[in-house]
Amino acid sequence: MASTHNIETRLLKTSEYELWDQFVDSSPFGTIFHKSIWLQPVAGFQQLSFDVVGCFKGGQLTGGMALAWKKKFGKIPVIQMPLKTPFFGPVISYSDTKYRSKIESQVLTATTALTDFLKSRYQHIHAQFPPAFTDVRPYVWNGFEAGVHYTYMGDLTAASQLLEGFDSDIKRRIKKARELDHQIIVESSEKNIAFAWELEQASFKRQNFGLVSLGKEEFTAFIRKLAELDAAEVHTITHEGSPVASVVSILDKVKNVAYYWMAGAQKESLSTGLNQLLIQDIVERYINTGLEKFDLVGADTDTIARYKSTLNFPLVPIYSVTHSQGLAKKGMQVKKLIRK
Repeated sequence: MASTHNIETRLLKTSEYELWDQFVDSSPFGTIFHKSIWLQPVAGFQQLSFDVVGCFKGGQLTGGMALAWKKKFGKIPVIQMPLKTPFFGPVISYSDTKYRSKIESQVLTATTALTDFLKSRYQHIHAQFPPAFTDVRPYVWNGFEAGVHYTYMGDLTAASQLLEGFDSDIKRRIKKARELDHQIIVESSEKNIAFAWELEQASFKRQNFGLVSLGKEEFTAFIRKLAELDAAEVHTITHEGSPVASVVSILDKVKNVAYYWMAGAQKESLSTGLNQLLIQDIVERYINTGLEKFDLVGADTDTIARYKSTLNFPLVPIYSVTHSQGLAKKGMQVKKLIRK
C-alpha cells in the first residue's frame, strides 16, 4: 500500500474485481480489454500472474490498472501485455468540471500515484492506450518513453459513407463473391470457434510466424464464455457447404464499439472475395444496432495495413508508454543493440 497526494494505492482483492470492471465501464478511457473478465483468463492462459492496482481518494476508486506480469530470469518482475489484447494499461477518471487545467491536474496526480506504485513493484512497465486516450504527457513527465501506433476505425452511424467508401477493387471482389454458392453463419459454436483458431494457425505458418497463440481448447472456452456475455461473435462464411473464412469480433456494448479482433481465410479462397463479403456483412449487421464504431484493431504491420486500408476507414493514432529500470532496463538496451 502507498499514499501519494492523498491517494491510497493498493492491490485490489479478488472480491473487488467487479468494482474495477464497473469503474472501467464508467471511465471514458476504459474498454472491455481493461476488465478482469478479459485480462484474468487471458493472463492465465499465458501463465502470467494477474493483479489489479486501485487508486482511492476519500475511499472512492479514481484510477488504477489491471495487469499481467511475470518474473523473467526467475527474479525480474515485468508487466507484460498479453497476447491478442489491443489495449492495456491505466484507467483514470476525473471529476466533471469546465476547467481543463483542473482536469489535467487531477489526471496528473492520479497518474503519478499509480506509476510510483507500479515502479516500486515492477522493473518493466508497458501500456498501450485506446484511441480515446490521447494525452500521454503525465507519463512522459513521470519518466516513461512514449510511442505511437495506428488502427483503422469506421463510423457505424454513417452507414452509407462507410460501405460506399470501400475501394473499387474490394467492391468488385464482393460482387463476384455474391454470385458464388455461399452462406454466412453467425454462431459461436465450438465447431466455428475451433475453425477460426485453425485458420489463424494456418496463417501463422504461411507467414513463417512463430505459433504464438492461445491453445485450441482454452481459446474455444474463452470465446464461448464471452459469447454468453454478449461480448463476442463468430462469423463464418461457407463456399459450397464448406467453411472458408471466419471473423471473431469482440463487442463492447457499454462503449458501443465492435472490434475486428481475429480473422482468417483458407489460402485457396483468398481470390474469391468471400472474406471481403464477410466483412461487409459484419459491417451491415452492426449498423443500426446501437454500435457506433468498428475498430479494425491495428495497422502497424505493412502487409496488414495495406489490406485493412482498402476498406477506407479513417486512420487513427493510438499511444503507448514504456518504463524500464534496473536489470530490465539493461536487458532492453541489449535488445535494442541486437536489433541494430
